[in-house]
Parts: sequence; structure tokens; C-alpha cells
Amino acid sequence: MKYMNFKNVVIFILSLTTVWIVVVFFCYKGYFTNIEVGQIQLDDCPYFTTQDSVVFDTGADFSYISSNKIGFPFLSPVLVNDGEGNNKILPMYFTQYFEVNDKVKIKNFAYFSGFKSNRIKAIIGMNVLSKLNILFLSTQNTLDIKSFDFKPQIPSSAIILQYKDRIRPKVTLRLDNVVIDDILIDTGFDGDLAIDEHYIEKLKSNHSCDSMISTFLTLFDTHTVKNITFSELHINERLYKNIQVLQQKKRLLGSKFLKRFDKVFWDSKNLTVYMWNENEEY
Repeated sequence: MKYMNFKNVVIFILSLTTVWIVVVFFCYKGYFTNIEVGQIQLDDCPYFTTQDSVVFDTGADFSYISSNKIGFPFLSPVLVNDGEGNNKILPMYFTQYFEVNDKVKIKNFAYFSGFKSNRIKAIIGMNVLSKLNILFLSTQNTLDIKSFDFKPQIPSSAIILQYKDRIRPKVTLRLDNVVIDDILIDTGFDGDLAIDEHYIEKLKSNHSCDSMISTFLTLFDTHTVKNITFSELHINERLYKNIQVLQQKKRLLGSKFLKRFDKVFWDSKNLTVYMWNENEEY
């Protein structure tokens, strides 16, 4: 009976380790992930969530499922940040498919699990969303999952936002005459905007506004911030009414702003978001 010598054993183990690292990297980045085309009905929440509590969250780098019953452990626990400074160690899981609304399947799906939420079943993050194009129809309150090759008829009046990082879609906006960079388009954020105090003070000097303290839930905790409502505000030289702005360090453009439009087309292939109305009111 022949046995492998020590050198061959080491080479074999290193080869397996290398293959495993490559597989984990590709799954983490979503390269193996595939999602069926189809239409998903949303509920009445201000952010992009389905009727069975699955959130389509462009502000999340990765995906999360509150229950770990559908997949198997894929990687040793990893330190995860919820974007608001709260950290937790969560295990990564893998499943061959995950259904949304019992209609659309996500195949070869890697996700973190272990957080508890009474209102969220799952968060579909940019490791999945960056692999497809999406058309939001506000009149029907639906998300149409499309292939990379799909592009609707887009009017010349459409608002166009472009980003560079496929996983972190950050854009530049002009609020009145103030230019602000690195604003993350976050469909998991239910407000219009979130910007730092420095910029808010500049805007308040030219506008009447109302302020209140708001509390919202993060993935792991609650977060209390100042909420300022501007009766009017120019964003990229277009006038909008009753814009709610949270005062915080993390800069966000939220789902409430996107839902001011009749249609939003997220073109992941070309790293561009188009938003337009049938009329000119916003």
C-alpha cells in the first residue's frame, strides 16, 4: 500500500486551500450568482421591500438572511459592519437557490446570517443586485428584474446618475449651489437624503425648515438622528418639495427620493440610474 509523502500531502492541502479561497472569493463577489427575470410586487413600506419582507438594498455590499435554515455554512464567522458603526460576527452561508415572492429564484446565493429582525426576512445586497438591471414602476409598485441586455425607452427629461464602484454606487449631487460627493444610493434607507451637519447648515441659511429627532433601525441596533424637512430644495438644478434630510456622517440618497418618480431604471451594466416622471412634478 502506497502513501503520499509529506511534500505531496502539503501540496495537496495547499491546492485544496487555494481552490477553496477562489471559490469563496467568487461566491462573495457574486460571480456564481444568477437571478431569474420576473416581476416582484413590493409592499407599502417607504423602502424597496417585498410583501414577504425581502429588502432590495443597494446600500448593502452583501446579502443577509435572518434564518440560516436554507443553506449550509460556507466560511468561518466574519466581522460584519452595519454601516452605522455597529459590528457583529456572523457566519457566511451558501444555498443553491432562494425564492422571492415564491416567483423569482436567486441561484448560487452566498449570504450572511444570524441577525434577528421581526420585520426583515432577508436583505438582497449588491453582490446580487450588481448582476442585473431593474425597472421600478411606482404606479404598480413593482420591481421588474431584467437581464443586462434590457434597456427601456428613456425620455430625454430623465434624471441621470452615474457611479463608478459596482458594489458601492456613490454619486455626486448639487444641492442648491452646494456640491456634495460620495452620496450612496441606498434603497434600504427610507428617507430622501442623509448628509453631514456642515452641508445642512449651508442649506439652512437659505431655506426655512423644520427639525425633529428621528430613530431608525440599523441591521444590529437603533440610530437616533436629527431630521430636517426643507419645504423646497434644488437637487441637480431641479426643484423638489418637502425634502427630508437626516443629519449624519454617512451620505445617502434614499428610496423616498427614488419613489418620487414614476419610473426608475437601474442599469447595472452601465453603472447608471435613470429616473423620470410622466409629468414634471416631483
